Amino acid sequence: MHERLTLGKMQNPVRGFLHGAAAVAALIGAIVLIVRASSWGGRIALGVFGLGLVALYTTSSLYHSIPWREVWKQRMQRLDHSMIFVLIAASFTPFAAVFLEGWIRVGALAIGWGIALVGIAQYVFFPKERYHGTIALMVTMGWLSLPLMIPIANQAGIGAVAFLAAGGVLYTIGMVILVTNWPKMWPRVFSYHELFHVLVVAASALHFTATWRYVVPAAG
Repeated sequence: MHERLTLGKMQNPVRGFLHGAAAVAALIGAIVLIVRASSWGGRIALGVFGLGLVALYTTSSLYHSIPWREVWKQRMQRLDHSMIFVLIAASFTPFAAVFLEGWIRVGALAIGWGIALVGIAQYVFFPKERYHGTIALMVTMGWLSLPLMIPIANQAGIGAVAFLAAGGVLYTIGMVILVTNWPKMWPRVFSYHELFHVLVVAASALHFTATWRYVVPAAG
């Protein structure tokens, strides 16, 4: 077992700084998205996505940076993992709200956020359960939107779907890396867990780009 490199009291400096920077970028991005929307519906949908990014990266940065006491470390870990469900649902929300119609829109949003609530409830009420099943639920939740890519492509174009799919692939690869604990690389500083976080940030950037390029112009 390699002893982790620390920075003062910061236990995981790479993860802390990476997600701290991502949280700042997400806050700026959320403000820009909300300001650019020309309707209240668009502002709400874009705001949900932007605030989902801010919530995940802020929570993750705090969790990985501060030397929490054991009871609070466990609580922060559950909150950190819960935010992944929030981000998955939030990432799809603006596309569903703007490009889907009628019962398909309502059903997609209800199912997405319903699964997110189930996942969060698991962390709240069954915190001692192994999390591999929950990670599988996260991946399944993300790819359940695959059939909806056809109507979204019809409305937004194939480019939007390509960005969303690429982000989904990066999220999925990151989850596989997290579960398998591989590759080890440089265990003291940058290992599989740091690589997972890098992939999450890259996937978020792709989804933000898709939202900026395709949802914002249509969110009138």
